Amino acid sequence: FAADWTHNATLQLVLQDAASAYFQLFANEEAVAAARTAEESALKSLDAARARQKAGAATRADVLQSQTAYSQSQLTRVQAEGDAASARGVLANRVGLRSDRAVHIVPPADLEARRLADADVAQLVQAAAARRPELLSADATVRAAESNVKVQEAAGRPTISAFGTGTGTNNNPGVESRAGTIGVSISIPLFTGFQSTYRIRAAREQLEQQQATRDRLRNDVSLDVWQAYQQLRTQSQSLTTAGDLVASARESYDVALGRYKAGVGTVTDLLTAQTALANANFQRIQARFGWNVAKITLAKAIGGLDAGLFADNTASSTGTTR
Repeated sequence: FAADWTHNATLQLVLQDAASAYFQLFANEEAVAAARTAEESALKSLDAARARQKAGAATRADVLQSQTAYSQSQLTRVQAEGDAASARGVLANRVGLRSDRAVHIVPPADLEARRLADADVAQLVQAAAARRPELLSADATVRAAESNVKVQEAAGRPTISAFGTGTGTNNNPGVESRAGTIGVSISIPLFTGFQSTYRIRAAREQLEQQQATRDRLRNDVSLDVWQAYQQLRTQSQSLTTAGDLVASARESYDVALGRYKAGVGTVTDLLTAQTALANANFQRIQARFGWNVAKITLAKAIGGLDAGLFADNTASSTGTTR
């Protein structure tokens, strides 16, 4: 039983690695999309600066600053595409494919994470005590140690054995001889040099050690659940805040671009708003990635990391993962 639960714990680690790689690829793909959007915004700013310079309302410095920002956005996009390609190879490796195998994913669903975040932490700790495979393996090891104590105690007690034999010969026709024995044997250990006593004592010490290991693991499991729960709540709030940040940064950039085109804003204000929007988008992506990772971390902490955790994914998307 202990080995079986340990096997289950290993399976959860494999699934956690695969899920983390999946969310990393999704975050990298989002980063590529955000980088392309930022590049488009930088090009709009550059076009606006060139138009104002042509009209005599802006200097060559405005164009150069805009050109620098545009080149930087191109570099960021190229780096994001490289990170996404690397993450795609990692995911292929985690699911047992060649790293050069093309892997396409569908966006993750978020419903299950919300249910986990809204759950009571005490209930999650109780669920972990009943489902965490490492803890169940430790319980089985304790039971095995208890059985070993009984075995060693029984080994030092008297034993009773029953035996019987039977033989028969037939050398000549009509002449046959038979013989048989039956008996009972009693073995009473009188003195074994305290060997039985020491074995029993060693078995009891081993039991206490396994019990202490299990109790320590139970406390560690409780801490894992508590930390993962708090991390998920924190990431959930961060994701909400990051969404608000993107909305305000988008509006600020639109205003700055309009003011600059109208000749009442400076290129510095425009590029500052442009950078703030790009940073806000990347912060939202990072917050979403952290939230998704916190989701699977909490699921593993309570021993519930299995394919059912991602059931919302197939229900909310018409695509398939290949």
